[in-house]
Amino acid sequence: MLVVVSILVAAVVSPPAPEWDAQFSVPINQTITIHNVTQTSPMMFYYDAVNKVSRQDHGQGQRDEMCRSIAGKEFSEEPCSNFVAPDGWRYLYFHADKDSCCRYCNTSFGCGVIRRDWLSGAAYQGQLTIGGRVCDGWLQGGNEANYYYATADAAQQPCLYYEGYPTFKRGTNMWKYSYAGYKVGPQDPSLFQPWASCNKHCRVVPL
Repeated sequence: MLVVVSILVAAVVSPPAPEWDAQFSVPINQTITIHNVTQTSPMMFYYDAVNKVSRQDHGQGQRDEMCRSIAGKEFSEEPCSNFVAPDGWRYLYFHADKDSCCRYCNTSFGCGVIRRDWLSGAAYQGQLTIGGRVCDGWLQGGNEANYYYATADAAQQPCLYYEGYPTFKRGTNMWKYSYAGYKVGPQDPSLFQPWASCNKHCRVVPL
């Protein structure tokens, strides 16, 4: 008697990598670990791919690499912002002194707005439960490995992002996105407009 055995193999189908909403804002808890020291601080992120502008507002306690690369501010934890303006420059300033505003870098040198489809071709990493929600993860290459997680539903709302700081051997930079605070829609144009004293170049020092 001939016995035919059928073996069913369940294929794991990875979901498509998310494409960011064209315009949104979201509060973020940023946790940076470097030299075995971990510090968390609040950040607000504004994104507008339609007008090619974006902004990061870092709160007290920040250890952001751009803020800390300004001469005289290498160890500062004071609130600091950087934003990509319509004129193609990324500006940076410290909240306590608006005259500290300076031109950090130009978008023509890779300093611009993140592409909506920056996860195109990323490798699927499986699922994690983050903040009580199931999230799909992807790994995208670059100067350092970039891990990004989005909700495992049609919305693909951001959950978590992390990278090396500046490399995984030295530390990590993690962004945990607020689900409740995520807002899709047009952004206030005034958030991305430099003012008169923003006409000098930043004095940047190596970290």
